[in-house]
Amino acid sequence: MYWYIAGAAILAIIAWRLKRRYVGKEKYYKAVLAVMGSFLLAAVLGQMDQTAGEEGQIVKNEPGQGHEEREYLVDAKGVLEEYPLKVQVEERKLTEEQCQEYFEEAKKELDGLILGENPSLDEVAKSLYLPEDLVDGAVEAEYQFSDYDVFQPDGTLKVELARPVLVEVTAEFSCQERTCLYSFFVRAVPREKSTREEFADQIRSVLKHENEREGSAYLSLPKNVGGREVNWRQRTENRSIKILFLGVVGAIGILMSEKESNKRKEAERQQQMLRDYPEIVSKLSLLLGAGMNISLAWEKIAVAYRKKRENGEVECRFAYEEMLGALYEIQEGVGELQAFENFGERCHLGTYRKLSSLIVQNIRKGAKGMQKLLEEEEWEAFEQQKARARKAGEEVGTKLMLPMVMMLIIVLVILIVPAGMMLNL
Repeated sequence: MYWYIAGAAILAIIAWRLKRRYVGKEKYYKAVLAVMGSFLLAAVLGQMDQTAGEEGQIVKNEPGQGHEEREYLVDAKGVLEEYPLKVQVEERKLTEEQCQEYFEEAKKELDGLILGENPSLDEVAKSLYLPEDLVDGAVEAEYQFSDYDVFQPDGTLKVELARPVLVEVTAEFSCQERTCLYSFFVRAVPREKSTREEFADQIRSVLKHENEREGSAYLSLPKNVGGREVNWRQRTENRSIKILFLGVVGAIGILMSEKESNKRKEAERQQQMLRDYPEIVSKLSLLLGAGMNISLAWEKIAVAYRKKRENGEVECRFAYEEMLGALYEIQEGVGELQAFENFGERCHLGTYRKLSSLIVQNIRKGAKGMQKLLEEEEWEAFEQQKARARKAGEEVGTKLMLPMVMMLIIVLVILIVPAGMMLNL
């Protein structure tokens, strides 16, 4: 305890030396009070922990609460010093008279609990409630029945009774090492049936009589029972719900497949446009070098593609189709700047947006330096195309790794298994 007080004093002195430099007066006093309070509380608790149990007595648990385990540090002069030792404290042991008192309490408690939803032990039409622990867990109980055709071991009524049956119930109580038997009788009676259940029993009786008729090749379902008209409809599985569920699942599948198909088509479109990009930039650069302006070069490339497409010489190329779209916009009166900007947006690719930006700048500021910019863009496009080709090759190589590993394993098995069999022989 003294160490705690000394530590608190040292921290207070250090804080006093530093208070004016870092904190205000009010905050300083609050901090000092918090530290001193925590040190004092720690000192008190530490002293309590050290002296706990020194009186040499431990209060045992009440019967039914089980044992308790505590950890102690044992000091014995010249032999032990703070030796860790676990002490198991058993629950309080009862005398024979105390056990008998617990048994009597258990009997009274069981008499009230065993009925469950039944009005009394003379009219048991529902299952019994058989508690395993009584008197707050101090007494354990096991049960036996004289007639297991009526009751199951857990107290559940087993059959529908036609008449009352008297059944003996024996409860074996256990309290520590002592036992006690408690026997009593219950009168199981037929359960009161509802009007629906009674009428269903009448139908079953009629059907039983029909089944027992000799010489009849058919079972006639009664149309009238007890003066009431009866209609029969075979119970079948409701397949409409399944069909509806399958339809919903199918619709979701169709939507998902359509979405995946669109994604795949868009990816193929972008890959094709990326492959065509270096060629388009190269053609524009050559035509500009031949003296054409950007608009005429664009028109020449788009019209040449259209003629080849109409003649069946080339298949659909999405990049050239977008170029034709931009040309048609210009011919319909849309401004060149807007048409080329729309071209870049429709392509949805950074490279084509860059080309669109270069063309727009060329139109606004003049053709000076445009050819050089296109040549640089062409070189960069070819480098990117080579990088994509290398990446595609690496992906193909990675996909081939698994089959190659499997083939290697098969070869090793073919070589090793016969060798091992020969060694065993």
